Amino acid sequence: MSWSVAACAVALTLLWGLRTPARAQEEWRTSAYKGWTVTSVEIQGVDKQTAADLEKGLALALSTGLLKSKRPVFYPRTLSEDIRRIMLFLARRGYPHAHVTPRFDPHTRREWLRVIFDVDPGPPVVIASALVEGLPSALVDEGRAIVASDAGAVFVDKRVEHITVALDSLLAYSGYARAAVDSRTEWLDSTHVSLHFHADAGALYYFGNVTVSGASEDVIPLVRKTAAIKRGNRYTPQALFDAQRNLRILGLFRQIRLDLQDAVTDTLDVKAHIVMHEPRSFETTVRYWTDDGFSGDTRWTHRNLFKRGRGFKAVLFGSVVRQLAQVSAWWPAVLWARSRGVVSVGSLRENEDAYESVSTGIDLSLRHEFTVGQTVRAGVSLTNESITNKSLDPDAVPEGSGRLLALSLAWDRFAGNHPIVATNGTVWKGLVEWAPPGSLSKNQYVRGWTTGIVYVPFLPRSGFAARLTVGLGEPIGTSTDIIPNKRFYSGGANSMRGFERRQLGPLDAAGAPLGGNSMVEASIEYRFPLPWRFRGTLFADVGQVWSREPDLDERRIEVAVGPGLWIDTPIGPIRGDLGYRLTDYEKSQPEYVFHFSIGPSY
Repeated sequence: MSWSVAACAVALTLLWGLRTPARAQEEWRTSAYKGWTVTSVEIQGVDKQTAADLEKGLALALSTGLLKSKRPVFYPRTLSEDIRRIMLFLARRGYPHAHVTPRFDPHTRREWLRVIFDVDPGPPVVIASALVEGLPSALVDEGRAIVASDAGAVFVDKRVEHITVALDSLLAYSGYARAAVDSRTEWLDSTHVSLHFHADAGALYYFGNVTVSGASEDVIPLVRKTAAIKRGNRYTPQALFDAQRNLRILGLFRQIRLDLQDAVTDTLDVKAHIVMHEPRSFETTVRYWTDDGFSGDTRWTHRNLFKRGRGFKAVLFGSVVRQLAQVSAWWPAVLWARSRGVVSVGSLRENEDAYESVSTGIDLSLRHEFTVGQTVRAGVSLTNESITNKSLDPDAVPEGSGRLLALSLAWDRFAGNHPIVATNGTVWKGLVEWAPPGSLSKNQYVRGWTTGIVYVPFLPRSGFAARLTVGLGEPIGTSTDIIPNKRFYSGGANSMRGFERRQLGPLDAAGAPLGGNSMVEASIEYRFPLPWRFRGTLFADVGQVWSREPDLDERRIEVAVGPGLWIDTPIGPIRGDLGYRLTDYEKSQPEYVFHFSIGPSY
């Protein structure tokens, strides 16, 4: 059994706590301040971070009461206990020879007392050498590099734990599933130690069979395929981690646990214990926000309707400007573990001020989820587009019906710390869509957009969020313009908040939005806490939409600023934003715009 720094610290603290004449005299001297109010505690002789960490654990620095307004009272015994706490803290961090001397700055008339601890950390205990034995010959050099990296460092328990864990991982990821590493500390003198690590590697293990419990019979082959653990492969913890991640992505299971079981001398079977989700679900939602007014959707989902994880979903959505009816079916692990094939059939109607469009057809896509939150989707869709011009400008919207064949590639990477209201991390998403020339498609174009979002924490429960969106499109082949439901629009609660929905960019004589082939939007927002469930925001949005790429003019970019107010609810924040335009290039638009919506702005 090795001596730890913590044990050394306890011994020193107990020795220090023995009654000595000097200590008794000190307590007699400090008893003159007994019952005085401690106004502040200061720790000198160590760096600011260490002083701050120390102060958090001292009784004389602990304020109580409403808003921590009640200051502690001084007692000699409390002072002695705080000195022991400082010495124990430093000993556990490699400084067992520390000395602490208290000083006092009294305010006699009010009986206030400022306490100063002068700390002399003393010499640290240093790791003079670190040795490892028992490793397989192929891992000796790598193991020596691990232990040698801490030679000369200050000796603390966490360093021993760090080396032990690193050696355990080295053995495990090399196939030694039952390896064990022990450590021993040898004290060379009062300030130097030598660390000795002994590894018992055991046998080199390989994966055996994968058995499944808790899943329905039809799903068991899918579990084995998705786990992607092949019999005869060398054991590694990464394979188990990847298997758990792959199974979680399926969305079929409420609980997944993978255990190892010895089969023969060098083989480990994997036991997958599964708890399945209820396969059927029915959802209906009604909401209101200023962009679409009232809207609602209903969806019925069966995650295993066609067995082996092949599911089905039916969706109905309706608002004043948009109506959708769609059915979808999917096939998980269609090609490899984290792939999914999806086929959707449906009809979408858009009833905008400048046009009405009805898109009816089929969409085939293949998705690959690299990780939870990181997806790439390749798709092909064939639809019939029926477009009616409602604008006062007869040339603004190309009318008529025709086929649209579109190939697309979309990506989505979410690396935030919360799926609804992130305060730290990044989001990146985008789409490239190509309707190639040829007889299969009357409408021919290429378009793409991308959005990047960054969340940066600033103070407790507050921080900054920033977003940049860029979109470009161009008609190709025999087409002279992009159809209106494929153009870019800006303005609204989740867009440029200085404008109403779609009102930023080209408009006809009646103020109906026509959209454009190029768009840019950027925003920065400061989010901060308010009492109860409220939050406040201050934002600045910029953006513009241009009819064609040659019309791009950065001098025409609109700028808006304003405040926002959120209230947190179980379904996400309910939000109100007031956008005030600092520019007035669009004279027909209002100076102030209020937006009401559900969910964060981005």
